[in-house]
Amino acid sequence: MPTLTLHDELTVPVSRAVAWTSLHDLALLAETLNAAQGASATLAAGAAPLSYHLTTPAFQGDVVLLDVERPARLRLSFQGRGPDTGAIQGQAQCRLELMGEHRTLLHWSVVLQTEQQPGGLKMRGIALLKAQLQALEAVIRRHHASHLPLPAPRVRKPWLQRLLDWYLGWFAGMFNGTLYPLPKPRPRRQASPPHQVNPSPAPSEPGATP
Repeated sequence: MPTLTLHDELTVPVSRAVAWTSLHDLALLAETLNAAQGASATLAAGAAPLSYHLTTPAFQGDVVLLDVERPARLRLSFQGRGPDTGAIQGQAQCRLELMGEHRTLLHWSVVLQTEQQPGGLKMRGIALLKAQLQALEAVIRRHHASHLPLPAPRVRKPWLQRLLDWYLGWFAGMFNGTLYPLPKPRPRRQASPPHQVNPSPAPSEPGATP
């Protein structure tokens, strides 16, 4: 069976704990699926724990969520069929990297095998994964807006205080030389030593033995 490998990254503006919880929220995942693939896409809970039945225009089958390393890494396995690809099976792994108190980087890797490989499958898979991750970021931001840090309002100083600050900065620059710095002295050119001429040996006298 042909094998296809996809990789992508996504930064979500929430803590890693909130991102982990979001990846286990069925309602949030279903909303993300509809936002990326239309209202016909569905995600329902399966009979087994952490299992789902997924229906999209390109895939219909079962998905099982496996917690590998809470809350840093998880793995999904899926198996089903597609109208253009026939049987589909594979796995997807997500690694959650903490980027700060309110930022988490999601590293996604998808490996799938298809019974048939129509033309343009890889490009369509890349575009579909990108759209799905962008929808996930938007839905997480909308559901967990309370977890985002509130931006600090910018306090504008009164005009008199700004004028005083400018004058003090200008006055200090006049004394410490930062306003009008002195030109740097040019390096002196070193004089080259005089050329020494080696004296030529004196001519030998006739009859002299060398």
